[in-house]
Amino acid sequence: MATKYYAMIDGEQKGPFSLEELPAVGVRPSTYIWCKGMPDWQKAEDNADVCRLFRNHLYDIMHPGDQPVFNSREELDKYKIKPEEPKDPHRSRFDAFLQQSGNEPLPTLDEIESQKDKSSPPVNMIGFAWLVTLLCFFPTGIVALVFAYKCKKAWNKGDNELAHDYSRRAKMWTGVTFFIGVIGYGIFLSFSM
Repeated sequence: MATKYYAMIDGEQKGPFSLEELPAVGVRPSTYIWCKGMPDWQKAEDNADVCRLFRNHLYDIMHPGDQPVFNSREELDKYKIKPEEPKDPHRSRFDAFLQQSGNEPLPTLDEIESQKDKSSPPVNMIGFAWLVTLLCFFPTGIVALVFAYKCKKAWNKGDNELAHDYSRRAKMWTGVTFFIGVIGYGIFLSFSM
């Protein structure tokens, strides 16, 4: 007889479930489980059989060509495997796993940028850009300064979205300039000693 597992899901004891049913009912590595023969409840990640099941489940998701071929819809339903949806080039394999396990996929960078509040002025990077230009690395510092001034100009014209985009680029180039300067100073100090 197969081992039956009980799980604490959303604060309630649910079960019994077979080992293969655990991912489908919402058991995650941090979910507490219990089966006959266990002295007490423990996290699923601490149980060797469940841990092996999750590893195999992840392997199957990441290597879809290795999954068995099902000849009918009944066979597919028997193993509770959902048909593959069209792949989105902006979603990672981890997002696909979250989607298959019933969790929300992570937002893309474009979705995050579109949700930002563009009504407030962006961070003024002109002072920082001047500082890293003078102290760190002049060529990339000039690029940071150009984007910082373009940001200010776009904001004054009322183009909020463009101003935030220029601010993001000014931050990036300020950071690049700072790190190039730190690396350059490190190399200079190592040769001067």
